[in-house]
Amino acid sequence: MIIYQVLCTMPPSVEDEWRQWMMREHIRDVMNTELFERVHIARVLKPEHPSGVQYCIQYHAPTLAHYEQYRMDFAPVLQAAHKAKYGGIIEIERTVMETLDLDDVELPPLLS
Repeated sequence: MIIYQVLCTMPPSVEDEWRQWMMREHIRDVMNTELFERVHIARVLKPEHPSGVQYCIQYHAPTLAHYEQYRMDFAPVLQAAHKAKYGGIIEIERTVMETLDLDDVELPPLLS
């Protein structure tokens, strides 16, 4: 599984508007590419960022090829839309990660 993570840092003054736009438009547009299986969005609580609030969006793709297709075919237009609306206001950091298989890890039993 590939996780494409986008960390967004913004001043509190745009947080509500940005979050609504992301939830109603941008995330929907990314998921409509059908290259990601699911998405999670979270507000970062700790550590607190000195210049504002942070949100982490994680898009889960089945393979690196799915992510690469997104990056080549869709990301330029979708990122340009975000930049046109919030460029210079919101700082973006992008990371691509691969999950590891935990089959050989001994985990404690789940508490009921």
